[in-house]
Amino acid sequence: KSSPYNRRIHGNTPMTLQGTAAGHPLLRTEADPSGTEVLGTLNNCGNGRTPWGTYLTCEENWNGYFGWNGERTQTTQEARYGVTGSGFGYRWHTVDPRFDVAAHPNEPNRFGWIVEIDPFSPVSKPVKRTALGRVKHENAELVVAANGKVVVYTGDDERNEYLYKFVSSGSFDAANPTSAANRRLLEDGTLYVARLDPGATAGDRMGTGVWIP
Repeated sequence: KSSPYNRRIHGNTPMTLQGTAAGHPLLRTEADPSGTEVLGTLNNCGNGRTPWGTYLTCEENWNGYFGWNGERTQTTQEARYGVTGSGFGYRWHTVDPRFDVAAHPNEPNRFGWIVEIDPFSPVSKPVKRTALGRVKHENAELVVAANGKVVVYTGDDERNEYLYKFVSSGSFDAANPTSAANRRLLEDGTLYVARLDPGATAGDRMGTGVWIP
């Protein structure tokens, strides 16, 4: 309890949205007109670690915390992500207006990200890395490729969904692992989705695959 690294990160912890989607109109709310600041992380599942000393926690099944009061038509996007009027029955939307999609339709868009946290800097602000994509993340496995690019493999835990990988635009500086430049590598890159094809002949269970940017 007395450790300087001991802190609680929860559904109301201030966090920053960074990367490709940060500032997009769909991330802006009445409380955050900039679309770059969000409160909290929800339903965290697996995690990964980075070579610069942070860890990545994954927002999975975040949709169940949202709902709406009264009559409202579900949008196509909400249906795709599983955002419904009653959620998982938690009924947060009945006591906290932030989770009422009828009042704040963009609030769900601010969840479903991979969050980077520095456990060695208790005053640091967690960062939602939007360049890594928005799904119901199960885990995040980070590796440094032979060419120095940082690669993050992720998967959507929803049924019949997809596998993804993010490849950084910049390269990892192994000589200065905790440098500021390395800490920005997850801000920009290319996100790929895997297409898995069956084998060409009967009985071929290996199949083939290709990464689609």
